[in-house]
Amino acid sequence: MTTIVRFRVGDAPYAMPVERISEVRSARDLTPLPDPRDGVAGLMRRGDSTITVLTMSERAGRHVIVIDSGAAEFALLVDEVTGVHRVDDASVRPSPAGQRHGVVGGVVADGAELVFLLDVSALARRLTP
Repeated sequence: MTTIVRFRVGDAPYAMPVERISEVRSARDLTPLPDPRDGVAGLMRRGDSTITVLTMSERAGRHVIVIDSGAAEFALLVDEVTGVHRVDDASVRPSPAGQRHGVVGGVVADGAELVFLLDVSALARRLTP
């Protein structure tokens, strides 16, 4: 069994392992960059440092999920955090073909809905050019 945190970006459901998430915060303290790369929403203070906030949508999100990839700490702008769930490892399907950046590491069927499991390492690679 794996414990995941589920969230939404637009109408799409996503999740990631709970052990990779440090905290969930309001997006009100997000400072947009003047000329960001694609997929970067801006910066946010975290203690005495700043972290880069990534986005998967052009929309403004309401929450920021702070992620620890092991190699780097960064955040992801999301619309809504919908809960913490346990999923059977056997129910996780492989990464779907056809992705440009490979950020979806697997898929879980939850009734009629497909939940995209994000690959934290692939997201972290978006931090470097």
